[in-house]
Amino acid sequence: MVLSPLLGFYLLLAMTLLISFSSSSPYMMWVSLELNMLSFLPIMSSEMGLALENTMKYFLVQSWASIVFLMGIFFSVLFWESMMYLSMLGVMLKLGAAPLHGWFISILKTCSLWVLVFLSSVQKMIPLMILSNLHISSFLMLVFSMSTFLFVMVSLPGAISLNKILALSSMGNLIWFLVSSQVQMKLFMLFMFIYILLLLGVLLLYKKTGLNQFMQINGMVFTDKIMMLFVFMSLGGLPPLLGFLGKLVILKNIMMYMNMVFLVMLIYTSLMILYNYISRMFFLLNYMPSIKYCFKAEPSLLKKTTYLMSVVGFNLFMVMPI
Repeated sequence: MVLSPLLGFYLLLAMTLLISFSSSSPYMMWVSLELNMLSFLPIMSSEMGLALENTMKYFLVQSWASIVFLMGIFFSVLFWESMMYLSMLGVMLKLGAAPLHGWFISILKTCSLWVLVFLSSVQKMIPLMILSNLHISSFLMLVFSMSTFLFVMVSLPGAISLNKILALSSMGNLIWFLVSSQVQMKLFMLFMFIYILLLLGVLLLYKKTGLNQFMQINGMVFTDKIMMLFVFMSLGGLPPLLGFLGKLVILKNIMMYMNMVFLVMLIYTSLMILYNYISRMFFLLNYMPSIKYCFKAEPSLLKKTTYLMSVVGFNLFMVMPI
């Protein structure tokens, strides 16, 4: 059996996550953050297409954000404690939160779905862990959440490619990630696990058919159409699917910590994204002519199981004390 040359970088990536989870020092988290970036660069550059250009963009933006983060910590210790907001600004740049989102959308529009899954989920874990230790202020969270919400609402109706739709969905879920990481780390990990599972469902379905456009869903076979429909409804948070479970648990636990305006904005963001998904699916599955594509072999039992786990929400979990 021949091992992949990138296996070592995947192991280093997992090690940096373990370091960040087991440390509360901002400097150790910064070290794990830099190692995480360096281990992800070879994975990113190994893809086809504009991989080299995207790798350079990612490296330059992440390096600049790390400089801003370190300057904020340094000045807050030596001069003014309020300079810690500069560190938060650097972390928000790493996360790709609006209005610092330009690099994030630019990379995700042209990268592979595998890299998209990593950038939308795994690569956000350490910055969110740092923010949970810095305890971001409610005002700053509201500013970034409102700007992210407005950008997603303006851009999502005109998005056509699958990559851009998933990138905007990732920005919409970033608000939920921020809230859950500030309240309880267990909530954050639960929601992250659900989100990764849903993204893997989309990845496996599109890898099977070899398609790369959202509108090409009409060319899938009937079972794949139904599965993709449920995956995107779950991403939007339609009850009683799995995506709704994560948002329900977060709302249940933050009602005592957040003001009503912020809660309404969270719910409205999710509803608008869900409405966009439903309207697109209804149009594509009912009015577009069927287009036949050349499909690959039938998926294995493991892939079929992943599809089902991506869309099914178990009511048992809803009554668990979280």
